[in-house]
Amino acid sequence: MASNGMTTNDSKRTEWRDRYRNGFFLAPMVRVGTLPMRLLARQYGADLLWAPEIVDKSIVGCERVVDDKTGVISYIKHDKDIFTTHPSEKQQVIFQLGSAGPETALAAAKAVEQDVSGFDLNCGCPKKFSIQGGMGAALMSDPDRLCSILDILVRNIDLPITCKIRVFDDVEKTLELVRKIAATGISALTVHCRTRDMRPHEKAMWSRLKDVVSELPDLPIILNGDIYEYTDVQRARDETGASSVMTARGAAANPSIFRSEGMLPTMEAAQEYTKYAVRTSNNFVNTKYTLLQMYPDTKTEQFALLRGTRKYKDMCEAMGLAEFYESEGAELVHSRAEPPDANANKRSTSTTDATLQCVAESASKPSPKRVKV
Repeated sequence: MASNGMTTNDSKRTEWRDRYRNGFFLAPMVRVGTLPMRLLARQYGADLLWAPEIVDKSIVGCERVVDDKTGVISYIKHDKDIFTTHPSEKQQVIFQLGSAGPETALAAAKAVEQDVSGFDLNCGCPKKFSIQGGMGAALMSDPDRLCSILDILVRNIDLPITCKIRVFDDVEKTLELVRKIAATGISALTVHCRTRDMRPHEKAMWSRLKDVVSELPDLPIILNGDIYEYTDVQRARDETGASSVMTARGAAANPSIFRSEGMLPTMEAAQEYTKYAVRTSNNFVNTKYTLLQMYPDTKTEQFALLRGTRKYKDMCEAMGLAEFYESEGAELVHSRAEPPDANANKRSTSTTDATLQCVAESASKPSPKRVKV
């Protein structure tokens, strides 16, 4: 038995850590990283798939509903789908928790552990809603509370536990934090190579990862930041010693970034994404938002057509998928997945309420296999 009281044997712990080595992963992304994106990234070769951060209190008390037609598993609360997944991604999907306390984090993990392959604690989000709630990057300034959350998860969840942090301006302060985090028994650590105050357009500081890798030679260290092409993966590992790499904005722009053979044209990847969204009856507003991220030129005719759509039928026509929708999609899209009127589509899925941040992962009103978790 491990010194922290775990019953997990050493071989299982080694196996857990090994799954985080030599990989290229889909990073957690609010709104973008919902089920269709994860399934598409998996198709293109992503080794592990981080779901968007979901606040622990949001998932506790949900009903687990299985759609017999599509196989989609939805966790529903107040008639909103808080988290959706599919059995095909179970061995790869990582559930990212937003949490400010150990007991609620554990309750949330227990609620969904049957449908995921690991848990990641978000300790790096710099957004105001997260900081004010004592979550995300706020945990980096309270290492005792951060580690208490990791500790309870490691001791009570029979799945690998990881966390994702940013770096401090001070190198030694960063190293002091990662030493404490590693001591909890986590299976891997992701480092976003920016400080809490740095914005995405500022260049990620890959050089800061070298010290972390040297400090924790036995723990898989995952690099996050400025991965935009497949060739960046090996370059990042060579320059930093990282065990693995994950990408967020690179995948949002073109999910085929995970293909070792090279990226496909954006339109082709966007069409595949649309098919997955229809087949899983993903929330229309979420689907439209994600598709628009793939078109940086807002003056194109394609962008204008897509932006003007209000239903999946219109979207598929704009994407050149009218035949697909008529032959397959129309039977799969539930009424709940689409806005009831045109005005509903104009409402943003973003919110400053941390509890509702995950609602973008919305889909159909499934057939009734409901179990409260």
